[in-house]
Amino acid sequence: MSNYTDSHFEEYGENTSWFKAMRLIPEKSKVLDVGCSSGNFGAELIARKSCTVDGLELDIGDVKLAERQLRKVYNLNIETDDISVIKDRYDVIYMGDVVEHLFHPIETLTRCKSLLKKDGVVVFSIPNMAHVSIRLLLLKGDFSYTETGLLDKTHVHFFNLDEIKRVFKEAGYDISHLDYVEKDYPKRLIEEWCDEIGIQVKKKFIDRTKQIDAAAFQFIGVASKGKKVSKKLPKFGPVDFFESFHNNTINALNERISILEKDSARLASDAAKWRKLRGAPVVAVARKLIKKVKR
Repeated sequence: MSNYTDSHFEEYGENTSWFKAMRLIPEKSKVLDVGCSSGNFGAELIARKSCTVDGLELDIGDVKLAERQLRKVYNLNIETDDISVIKDRYDVIYMGDVVEHLFHPIETLTRCKSLLKKDGVVVFSIPNMAHVSIRLLLLKGDFSYTETGLLDKTHVHFFNLDEIKRVFKEAGYDISHLDYVEKDYPKRLIEEWCDEIGIQVKKKFIDRTKQIDAAAFQFIGVASKGKKVSKKLPKFGPVDFFESFHNNTINALNERISILEKDSARLASDAAKWRKLRGAPVVAVARKLIKKVKR
């Protein structure tokens, strides 16, 4: 069994990825639930929205459980196995907290197009690595993996909002709808957390944590087929930028030192000349100046 075998629909609130994703899936649609686990989400789609649901799952224990609830269940790896054995075409491919587990998300999303109907869509939920909790952990120098959650030990890619948009765009999708599960931190908790490491929190930082890119725990969205648009990844990371800043600063200081040394040598030369002139008789000096003027 997997860590997600016992996941259930949470009746007590709308601020969950399952609730928000279910709202995006039309009634009576044909759905392929990629990473369906024991089939609990698909079972809810069948009961609540009269959907036809097939599943795709790696864990054989979960496959056996899902087979009791869904129409068909394929024991396949969406990245590496031959998916041509799936003959159906779907209105919706649901990828609930799946993309972050993929080694090659762009290539996998691209190949999923073959399983979609002409107007089919991908409904996804993806955890946000830029959530305020991760930002605070990194300030403390902590990055410990967990069994589930944002730092799930089986995640192989980390996403923020910009990265989600880039990956889908490069895979040839247009994100037509975007929502998020909000889990922000209260001001007092942020202040206590930062106080432990000697950081004084300003209002600007607190306000920043309330914005979508920091308050979102998961992003939920709909992506339809579009044109592929490649975006070049940045060549430099944070450490590279620091080294570049450091090197540029050193070069600028060395250049400034060189200029000052030249200025110093020129001033020393001028000072020597004036000292020499100051020791000569005034009349002799005046005559030399007059001669230079006449020339």
